[in-house]
Amino acid sequence: MKKSVVLVLITLLTILLCAGCGGAKKETAVSALDDSNINLDGSMPIIKDPSKAPKITMAIVAPPQRVVPSGKLALIEKLAQITGVVFDWQEIPSDGATEKLNLMLASGADLPDAFWNGISGVMVAQYMDQDVLLPTEDLVEKYMPRLRAVYEQHPEYKAGATAPNGHMYGFPYIEEMKGLVLTPGPFIINSTWLEKVGKKMPATVDEFTDVLRAFRDGGDLNGNGRADESPYALYFSNKDTFGSYGTFHQFTGAFGQADSYCNGYYIADHMRVINDRIVFTAMDTAYRDTAKYFNMLKNENLLDIDSFSPGPSPGSPLWTNKIRGSEAVIGVMGLWAPANELPDPRVRREYTAIPRLTGPKGKTGFALNFSEMQDTSMVAITSSCKYPEIIAAFVDYCFEPEISITLNWGAEGYIYEKGADGMLHFRLDDENNIKLFEPYKNFDELRNNSTPTRGSLAVLDEYYGTVADYTWDAEDLLEGQIASGKYDILAEYTPIPKMLLSSDEQTRISRIQPTISDIVQRYTTQWVLDGNIDATWDAYLAELNASGVHDLTAAFQQAYDRFLKAKN
Repeated sequence: MKKSVVLVLITLLTILLCAGCGGAKKETAVSALDDSNINLDGSMPIIKDPSKAPKITMAIVAPPQRVVPSGKLALIEKLAQITGVVFDWQEIPSDGATEKLNLMLASGADLPDAFWNGISGVMVAQYMDQDVLLPTEDLVEKYMPRLRAVYEQHPEYKAGATAPNGHMYGFPYIEEMKGLVLTPGPFIINSTWLEKVGKKMPATVDEFTDVLRAFRDGGDLNGNGRADESPYALYFSNKDTFGSYGTFHQFTGAFGQADSYCNGYYIADHMRVINDRIVFTAMDTAYRDTAKYFNMLKNENLLDIDSFSPGPSPGSPLWTNKIRGSEAVIGVMGLWAPANELPDPRVRREYTAIPRLTGPKGKTGFALNFSEMQDTSMVAITSSCKYPEIIAAFVDYCFEPEISITLNWGAEGYIYEKGADGMLHFRLDDENNIKLFEPYKNFDELRNNSTPTRGSLAVLDEYYGTVADYTWDAEDLLEGQIASGKYDILAEYTPIPKMLLSSDEQTRISRIQPTISDIVQRYTTQWVLDGNIDATWDAYLAELNASGVHDLTAAFQQAYDRFLKAKN
């Protein structure tokens, strides 16, 4: 009996072991590398027979304008037809999306195979060592020749997308627009008013000041019978879009060392790279002397009082409400997009970009701490994914020039039409606006219901004029930036690039930076309004030091040294 029992147990154990082996073979059999239905050589389709394809879930943060399900978007249907890859799209409403994404990553439960968008650099720093996000550098090397070519052409993008542990976590979103997001919008002056007060375009800070005085004393320059003119309007806030309204900072270079300021990468505000060192520029005497200059402008009634008040839209000053009418009311200002912010074309034609002004110790203007690689991990794969190779091959096809362009701005037939020259041209009406059709009431609705908007892609400068038109509503912005000295500024200044930070660096920066930014903001506004700058300068420096400004720059320096090593 004992021998029989032993034999039965051995037989059962053997069966169980064989069953386990059979299960392992089944798991291997569905690997993308071994499945004859899957093609990973870079040609299309990736999935030969979609009806036999594995299920792959793709989470996407859907904008509020979207009414078409993500899987039914015109560009997604086109990609599915070309690649054979059909995702199971899981939509996350944009309201509260960051909190939901963090909960998903923190729990590690019910993770999708990948995220189409929403994974920020902060999230990468927090979760990169927790086996939640899949490292992707090997996928890039093996299955992504298009993205690999972009990285070879632009090593700074590859360096910025490399985490402190040497891994990459996802694939980037790159939008080059001839440097559009690398300097503020144009600094403009009313040339009609200039002519009326008998002044020429200023070339120096002193000439600029004289022009402002002439505007103040010029009477009814807009001819509407009301005393509603203001010589100069700007913004004193830490929420300024791309540093375009806060032109205070553009003057710092004229007094010695240029500051840097950009709500698009606010954690690097008031820092610049000088000789490969991170410098906190708002502690330089140039910042103090700029504050003295603007206090003088305020005391002489040359600044619009609404320069110190926020407007109804986040990041915009109150005076922007005044410039939407049919009459010019402000002599000088900085804008991000004049075509949108000065809607009356007659008013818009009165303004001309001001070239860089020469001051006592330099010239106006600064470069933004920003990057045309605006996201390092726009599409991120999770550790739950069984088919990362398929996602990598699909995303790589998104780096085809025409696909990247239409992913970014909108599908053919919606935003674009193909011309006889083979290029994509915007569908514009006689007033140079995108042609709309029902049920869509504006460009954003049309765009967001034809494409998933962005994802991982690369729009490079060389595509303009060869693959597609330059963006129709940014031409005047770029033209104004160039007239305001854009390319000279970019040649002179090295901004802090977008970089993946370590968890420790992210924690240190998040702890210190808001306090530092508030100190600079508080003193700057006080100095311009009330003066007393020399008497409080030392207290300002002491407060910055006590709040950890040197630890802040040290954290960025550590990340930047790593960036340079990866780039070179």
